[in-house]
Amino acid sequence: MPSVAKPGQKTLAELDKFRYEEAPSLFAIKKAGRSMQLNDVKSLVEWKLKHGKFRPMLMNLVSSNDDAFVEDTIKNALDVYETPSDTTAALAILTKLKGIGPATASLLLAVHDPQNVIFFADEAFYWLCCDGKRDPIKYNAKEYKELSEEARILTKRLDVTAVDVERVAYVVMNDAGSTPATTAPPKVAKKTAGGGEARPSASKRKQSPVVDDAPTVRRSKRVRRA
Repeated sequence: MPSVAKPGQKTLAELDKFRYEEAPSLFAIKKAGRSMQLNDVKSLVEWKLKHGKFRPMLMNLVSSNDDAFVEDTIKNALDVYETPSDTTAALAILTKLKGIGPATASLLLAVHDPQNVIFFADEAFYWLCCDGKRDPIKYNAKEYKELSEEARILTKRLDVTAVDVERVAYVVMNDAGSTPATTAPPKVAKKTAGGGEARPSASKRKQSPVVDDAPTVRRSKRVRRA
C-alpha cells in the first residue's frame, strides 16, 4: 500500500507508529498519562480500517460521538478494568460508544494495557482459535473471551506480550504459503511447533454468518487489505 495519504489523513506508517508506540506510551494504565479523547479513538479506528475490512460509514459513526462522552466512557471502562483475565465489563462499557463494537473496544483497551490485552484482530482469532483457517467470525464477547484466554496461555508460557502475539498473527496469516512454525519469531513459533495447548478444532466451530464489529453499521462487501 502506498505510504502517501490523502490530505488530512495519516499515512499507514504514521498510524502504525501511533497504534504501537505513541498510544501505548500516552495511555498506559501503569503511567500517569493523559486521557484518551475522540481524536485518538478516530486515529485507532482509521488504523484498524486500513489493516482490515473497509466499512465506509464506520468513521462517520465514530466521529458522531460527543467528545466529553467519549472521554468519560473510556475512563469508566478503565475504572472497572481490574484484571487482565476479565475484560468483559470494560468492553461492555466501551461498546456504548457509537461505532464501537467488541473488536474496536478491545483495541482501545489494548493500547492501555498492551502487555495483557490482545486486540480482537481477525488474524489473531484465525491463528489462535481456528487453527489458521479463515472461518466466519461473529465478533461477540464470547469469541473475544476465547481469544483472550488463548492469548493469555501463550503469553504466559512463552514470556511474550499480548501485542507480540497480535503482530505475529498478522504476519503469519497474511504471508501466503507460510505456517506459524516457520514464520513466527522463535518464542511464539513454539506455540505450534512444540505441542502447545489444544485449541478448538476449526471443523467443530459453528459456521455462522459474519457480523460487523459495529452492529449499527451495514456491512460492506468490499474488502481492502493493508
